[in-house]
Amino acid sequence: MIWPRGGQWQRLTLDLVCPEAWRQLQLPAPVAQARLVLRWWADQVELRVNGQAVHAGDLFDTACRWVVPQRWWQGEELRLELRLRSPLHDDGALIESRLELEPLDPADPANLLAETKGELAAVRAGQPLAGGFHVLGHAHLDLAWLWPVADTWQAAERTFASALDLIERFEELHFGHSTPALYAWLAQNRPALFARLQQAVAAGRFEPINGPWVESDCVLISGASLLRQFQLGQQFSAATFPGLEHPLAWLPDSFGFAAGLPAVAHSTGVRWFCTHKLFWNATNPFPHRLFRWRSRCGAELLALMTAPIGTDGDPLAMERYRLAWRGATGVDEALWLPGVGDHGGGPTAEMLEQLRLWQQQPQAAPQRHGSLRAYLAQLEPLASGLPVWRDELYLELHRGCATSRPDQKRHNRTLERLLREADLAQALAGSAACPDAEQPVDWRPLLFQQFHDILPGTSIPEVFEQAEPQWRAARRSACRQRDRALHAWLGGGSGWWVAQLQPLAARARTLRVPLGAWSEGGVGLPAQVARAGGQWLQLPPLEGVAALALERHPAPAAGASPVPVEAPVWVEGWRCGNGLVSFELGPRGLEQLWDHTGASQLAAPLAWRRFGDRGEFWDAWDIAADYRDHPLAWEWQGEPSWLEQGPLCTSFLWRGRCGASAVRLEGRLLANSPWLELILHVDWRQRHELLRLEIPLAQPAQRWAADTSGGVLERPAEAVTARDQARWEVPAISWLASVAAGGAGLAVLLDGPQGVSASPEQLGVSLLRAPTWPDPGADNGHQRLRLALLPCPGGWCRGQVPQQAVAFREPLWLRPAVAQGRPGRRQALPPLGEGLVLLGCRRSGDDGTVVISVQNCSPCRRRLELGSAWQGLQRLDGLDQPLAPDQIPSGDPSLLAPWSLGFWRMRSAGA
Repeated sequence: MIWPRGGQWQRLTLDLVCPEAWRQLQLPAPVAQARLVLRWWADQVELRVNGQAVHAGDLFDTACRWVVPQRWWQGEELRLELRLRSPLHDDGALIESRLELEPLDPADPANLLAETKGELAAVRAGQPLAGGFHVLGHAHLDLAWLWPVADTWQAAERTFASALDLIERFEELHFGHSTPALYAWLAQNRPALFARLQQAVAAGRFEPINGPWVESDCVLISGASLLRQFQLGQQFSAATFPGLEHPLAWLPDSFGFAAGLPAVAHSTGVRWFCTHKLFWNATNPFPHRLFRWRSRCGAELLALMTAPIGTDGDPLAMERYRLAWRGATGVDEALWLPGVGDHGGGPTAEMLEQLRLWQQQPQAAPQRHGSLRAYLAQLEPLASGLPVWRDELYLELHRGCATSRPDQKRHNRTLERLLREADLAQALAGSAACPDAEQPVDWRPLLFQQFHDILPGTSIPEVFEQAEPQWRAARRSACRQRDRALHAWLGGGSGWWVAQLQPLAARARTLRVPLGAWSEGGVGLPAQVARAGGQWLQLPPLEGVAALALERHPAPAAGASPVPVEAPVWVEGWRCGNGLVSFELGPRGLEQLWDHTGASQLAAPLAWRRFGDRGEFWDAWDIAADYRDHPLAWEWQGEPSWLEQGPLCTSFLWRGRCGASAVRLEGRLLANSPWLELILHVDWRQRHELLRLEIPLAQPAQRWAADTSGGVLERPAEAVTARDQARWEVPAISWLASVAAGGAGLAVLLDGPQGVSASPEQLGVSLLRAPTWPDPGADNGHQRLRLALLPCPGGWCRGQVPQQAVAFREPLWLRPAVAQGRPGRRQALPPLGEGLVLLGCRRSGDDGTVVISVQNCSPCRRRLELGSAWQGLQRLDGLDQPLAPDQIPSGDPSLLAPWSLGFWRMRSAGA
């Protein structure tokens, strides 16, 4: 029975009378009981009997097997009332309603289970009964979704208490649950309950199946964040549950998994990856249920596609799953995970009673209750014969998550940067000089907000409203720790300090500073008054992680002349350039872009596109597959105009409208910058629309590349296979690049993550969406989107696009000196070299040592060479444990294999 969406109530009543023939089952002694079996799709459900509430449910607790009381058998009529409310986003439904007889004696002398036994035989279609089930109770608990985080803590408490009570009642039950963040909250806020839980863990009945700190998004966060997710999760698990190994990454519900995840997880001791989400593929079924997942660097995880989460003890559903599992893997025993999920809950007594009943029926596959670790241990000997998957685990669904709620992505990337900078600053300052030395940088607020329904923007508005002060407080804390530590490292000065906090190659960079006469070592620096306030200033080159002392005076000294501008910006009519990149404006906006050799980059002007985007069930999650069939007008007002012109900065402005939304596009070229920056301001007021930038390529792409969590994706530009055709929208973290026949290409630097696309003819970036469920006002309001176009004559790898993306996203640090002292330069880390990206540098203790994490984002072997200023002490794994000699590539501690991660304990020569 179906009724309309929108929170509409449906009230059903029934006068239930026991059939006369059934009463014979109670004579001379009862041999049966009756259960009212209900299944629904409704966000609020209540079952009342004779006016008394006997069961409640919702969108997640979607079934009941209520035992009809004994008085009904004796002739008492029961007045049943069922009230159901349809979801706001979908029609409501009562899916199943029946009265079912169950034997009190498992031997079933009255043959009450004959019909179901016959259906089991039919499902097996004559196959002999072989194999069985490994049963583990489970409760998937989203940290936020259609409820705020505060409700999650209550749900966790109820779930864990219920599981522990059932463990005492049902001696066969084993229960497993993930998420170190939940265990940490429980230990701090519910110590008595947590003590019960630890006793059950010690008894082997309650199993922490942890991995990352939360069940995080795995395609929108940086490699550094993904690494910290696993590091903190593994470290907490080992300290809190020391009697267990923790080789698991339990991620049943995240929206796809980056190709770099196996390398990151493997570095922290993880051997197994478990998910169910790829069963959700909308186009191509995922071909494996048990396989080896291999990163480009060769690191591998054993991977298990688990049974569905949120299941019960239905023998027919179980048998269908077991047969499918056996047919796909050849393994006789299937894992089964009974328990109410999404909003917690776990197994119920009704489920366990049903499982127990069918465990005693010879027509049903046998069950064995036990831990996930025990089940996986049985599968490990099969590893050598398993298929190998050498790619990301792309979810062919939920392609809009990289674009929805851009405010959450902005918060995430800002806090990622601040935390990494704070770690680095504390490492440079050392424990003696840093006032915050005893307060390590806290990544947990960031890692929590990276949960897979928060960062993607797929929760109710209350979740984001309550996250806002959390984001701000975490940013303030990280910024304060960073600044104090940097001042402690730099010491005194007579003016200002500017610092580059990434080990990048030397380049004279231009930034906006307060008005004044700026100089370095008594030599004036070139400046240009900025239209928006302050002035543009070109700095001397900073090499690697380094700081430079600057002086600022009200007016330049008499007779002083600044140093010449390096690669100044020129303007000739509608053309503009700086010797590294040039462009041309026209009536249609940005009409051409050239690299330093004069090679054209665009086949046509940049295309700013607007489309209708509606009709998807998972509104905030999914871009409509047919959006290109619904183009909408994007109206520009006249031609672009120059906003400011000068040797350090030249910019242009173009205004327009998208429906009711005002649009302001600013383009900016800085002196000595290899990219053209584009900043789009939108007062976004649309609903169910999609804004995109599409870049027509003058040199058709043969391949394209983009960065992803923990690695780099490379694909053919022409999608030939069905799987590549399904990847028409892909999340990218900070860059996307085309690769033409001769190796040249065009890169788009992102202040992302963003959804991107590529074809031989063009690159595309999804800018804004406007879903209305579960957040009616998602994306609306003022939005500032920033990206840049970077020609790559030698290709993305030789052009060091990953490093250029870092320079584009991460501003220089500029502050007045806090104490008087002798100014000068400070050098910490040299440039890491081609292909190498710093993931983190943090203190490893009070002995002056630091741990440096680096990723090789290139197809070539590279060496980490930090010069005589640093002493390498040990090559480590991702948990700071020394590597055995046979684990070091080619026996060379400084060598990094292609695409791989490396960790070192080091000491500064000055420490």
